[in-house]
This record gives sequence, C-alpha cells and structure tokens, in this order.
Amino acid sequence: MSSELERRLEGLLAEAPEPDTGAGEEALHRALQALRPVAPARRGLRTAVLVFATAVVLLAIAAGSLAAAGALHVTFGAKTKQRPPTTQLSLPRGANGIAAIVDGRLSVVTRGGFRLQGLPVSTAALSPHALYVAAGIGHSLVAMAPDGRRPWSHNARGRVVAIAWAPDGFRIAYIVRAGHRLVLHVIWGNGTHDAAIDRSVRAVRPSWRADSLAFAYVGGGGRAIVYDLAHRSRRIVGVVSTVTRVAFAPVGKTLALGTPDTVSLITSGRSVTVARGDIETLGWLRGRLVVASEMGVTPPLVRVLAPDGSQLGSYRVPGRAVGVTGGYLVARQGHNLVATSTGHRTTVLGVAPEATVADLELG
Repeated sequence: MSSELERRLEGLLAEAPEPDTGAGEEALHRALQALRPVAPARRGLRTAVLVFATAVVLLAIAAGSLAAAGALHVTFGAKTKQRPPTTQLSLPRGANGIAAIVDGRLSVVTRGGFRLQGLPVSTAALSPHALYVAAGIGHSLVAMAPDGRRPWSHNARGRVVAIAWAPDGFRIAYIVRAGHRLVLHVIWGNGTHDAAIDRSVRAVRPSWRADSLAFAYVGGGGRAIVYDLAHRSRRIVGVVSTVTRVAFAPVGKTLALGTPDTVSLITSGRSVTVARGDIETLGWLRGRLVVASEMGVTPPLVRVLAPDGSQLGSYRVPGRAVGVTGGYLVARQGHNLVATSTGHRTTVLGVAPEATVADLELG
C-alpha cells in the first residue's frame, strides 16, 4: 500500500463523523470502497498490551518473516495443556494462507513465507486482504498489521469469544463474555466508535452481508437476527430458535441458517428448508451453498446448492467435515486435515498425531 493511500485513509478515519442516518452509512461505505484496502489509524496502547503485542511481533520475527500477507480468517480454541507441536502446514493450490487451531494454539502459514506456531489467543480474525489481524488477548480486543505496525487496543471488559470483519474492512463485529452474559459489539476498524448492539447473544460468529451495511447474529433466545447499520434496527429472521450457524452469501442478501439438524435459506423474507440431517458444517463456496451432514452412513454427504436452494450435486469426503471457507471444504481424516474444492481432488494440509484440532480457516 502506498504511503499516499495510507495518509488518505488515515485522514478519512480521523475526520469522518459518526453517522446518524442511513444516507450517512451508505456514503461512508462507498467512500471506503473507493479507498480499499483499509488501514486503521494509529492509536496508543496501554502499556501492558503494548508489551504483549511487542512480544508477539518478536516471536513471529524469530519464527520467520512478518512482512508477508495472506487472505484468511482464523478462529481459536481454548488454551489446553501443551502437546507435541503440529507439523508444518501445507497450502493448497491457490490459497494465500492457512491457520489451524491445534490444542488451543494457533499455527499460521501464508504464501509469502510467514509462519507462526503456539500463540494462545481467545479468538481472532484477519481483515480483508489480511492487512490487519484482530485478536482477543486477555480482556482486550487488539489489532495490528501482520508486521506489527499501527497497533491499537480496546478494553473489551471481558473475554472476546468471536470476531468478524466487515467485507469492506471498516468495521468489526465481536462478542464478549461479560460475567454470565455474552454481549455483541461493533467497533470501527481503527479501534474507535465502539457500541454495544445486543446484551444477550449466543457465542456464534456473526456474518456480514456483502454490502457491509448489515450483519446476522444469534440472539440469546437462539433466533437469527439481522442488524441494519443504516437504520440502527434489528429484525428476527427465520422461524427456528436453535440456530447454531449464520452465513450471508458472498453476493446479494441471501442468508443461510444452520441448526443441529436443518439448513434453511432466507431470501426476500421467505424461509425455505433446503437440507436435513446431522449438520456438520455449512458455508458458501464460489457463490454456492455447501452443506455437509451425516445421513446415518459414513463418510458424510456433502450437498452443493444454488442460492435458491435447488440441489446442484453431491459427493462424499472421507472423514469429518469441519468447515467451508476460502473456497474449500475442509475435513479431518485421521490425524490429517484435508481440503477439497471439487469433491474429487484433495490436498493434505497436515497435522501432527494426537493433536486435537478445534478449527481451521483458509483464504
């Protein structure tokens, strides 16, 4: 990114007033789209967090190179006892980066050469184009560029359990465990303008709509809710009260909702059930909905659906499906993780024996 573009974006973030109307949201969104990629402004860190962040940067430098970039999102499991380290992860063809959570610790590899293992964090996510990473560290939400530049820290007043960057990179939706409650917040990508959106939610990662002007989450009662930033309003969608996954389509406004045993699509206010079974995972792959479910036999059935819910095909992937992300379906086969984009060709990503993988994301 050029220094001139950075100065333009920093000036925009410093001067932009907090929007009060839908028109303001739309104008701000379009301005940011014109200036992509996004670069958060500088902000001072509290002394303790700065020391910790500096240690993270030094650790990463010792492990490899911090100057590389990838395109991935990462999710972290809980910290557990130390086990043998993972093997070096392998990138599937076309992927810019990979992050696996093994026994509660992060392993990262990017196409540019950056490698990192063993970093304990409660949760994290990389911004679009992997320009910045936001992570839950202690009771703070911390963000920095992969090379350690322009860090900021926000006191979340609790343990951050889920993070989701908007597609334009300008906002972050995150969930904090505060006492016995889970609270949903939205904060600007430069660490300012934090606002509590809902004080009773479930620990399901929010999903942003393609235009970055709305996102879906799961309320405390288990119903899916869409929050509209332009009108600062929320509405319940769907008819089920056991939602465990939400996933907006990469284009348009179609929303997929998953429960333990069904998948439904919400389009123009209508809810249509498109899959049943023991749902293992769901997600969008090249504009198509991919659903992996147990049907009483193994390996699990993977169905590929059009945005209107019509079935386009199906196939089986040996092992247990753990995620659909970054253009791949990821499955666990014995001690290995494998990724496939077609159902026929797989790439072994690699995991050490005895390791327990909590989650994995590609980009």
